[in-house]
Amino acid sequence: MEAAGTKRMRTAAAAAAMSNGGGGEREGEEEMASQGSAGGGAAASSGVAVTITTAPMTETEDDMAVTEEEEVAAASAETEEHVQRILLAIDAFTRQQVSEMLEAGRALFKNLAADFEDRLCSIHKERVERWEEEIRELRARDAANEQARSLLHNAQLHLLATVRHDHT
Repeated sequence: MEAAGTKRMRTAAAAAAMSNGGGGEREGEEEMASQGSAGGGAAASSGVAVTITTAPMTETEDDMAVTEEEEVAAASAETEEHVQRILLAIDAFTRQQVSEMLEAGRALFKNLAADFEDRLCSIHKERVERWEEEIRELRARDAANEQARSLLHNAQLHLLATVRHDHT
């Protein structure tokens, strides 16, 4: 039974080596054997503990190895299916929710920009109107002052002319 466990571990390690870029079962075994201790002890490759044996495999071990490989292939297919579902979820999230949020954000900023522009224009208009009113008031005051100054000047001239005329 220990030989079957060894083969199972070897098969799992070979599958891990292949998924990590190993070129095949034999290469994976050689790679793991070179990483192990000199007596064929346990080696670590991609987090998988492997015991390497040099005993020839029996037919029962071969059948078990094939079954193990089918289980690993089934697990890999399950994993790939799960990965595909995740990728589809990412794609759906990107296409639907992120796109919708971007569009909503763009519309919001567009509306905010239009509101900001309108408000800024109205503030500008109000201030310009106040300054124009202030200018009108200043001109009206200046015209009244000029009229009063002119009236006072005429009165002064009239008084001077009267005083000169009386002294003569």
